[in-house]
Amino acid sequence: MEQKLSKESIIHAAFAYLKETSDLSQLTMRKLAKVLSVQAPALYWYFTNKQELLQAMAETMENDLPDVPAGSWQEQLQTFMANYYDLYLQYPCGAELEIHTIPSYPSRLLHLEQMITILIEAGFTPAQSRQNVQALHHLLLGHLLDRQKEEQLRAKIVTGDEKLRAHVSAMRSYVVENHLKGMAEGIQQRKQIDERQVFLESIAIYLAGLHKRNTSLK
Repeated sequence: MEQKLSKESIIHAAFAYLKETSDLSQLTMRKLAKVLSVQAPALYWYFTNKQELLQAMAETMENDLPDVPAGSWQEQLQTFMANYYDLYLQYPCGAELEIHTIPSYPSRLLHLEQMITILIEAGFTPAQSRQNVQALHHLLLGHLLDRQKEEQLRAKIVTGDEKLRAHVSAMRSYVVENHLKGMAEGIQQRKQIDERQVFLESIAIYLAGLHKRNTSLK
């Protein structure tokens, strides 16, 4: 007997599947139906295709973004980006979901509008505000996707991928033999890096540049 379904239960099962696989491309309606112990056609009563499911998953994720308290425009944008960073790590494949969906749902549109308005009220033109909000999100998505891919490569090395091990060994040898001090220090400190802090420092640098530019134009 098929279990009772709902949009919420399907979305929950999809996120649970992604938590196990960490691969958005592996999520299909057929595989999800198997996880839910139902026939695939049952899912299409709720979502006409995978894209519609992804849209609903992205909306569910966005609805959990915390409110941003009052503060300077820099503080508000810094908090926005910190919240997005945490949100996209809280949900499996969060950054990929953002990339593979259209921001057509109210919560996403309202959050983007809030960020744009913060910059407009700080003295930037509407066009500059939109461009800077887009640039901030590119920084976020680039950082998270790079981190995700690196973790996937690391997992392959741990499980015995000898070709990848050879590439890592070759990289380290070249750095040592050619006295690439900057790279050597980076490799040495890699395991100690707080990725979240690195990201937030990058955002702070970007916002400081915006502030300087905005001040010089006044």
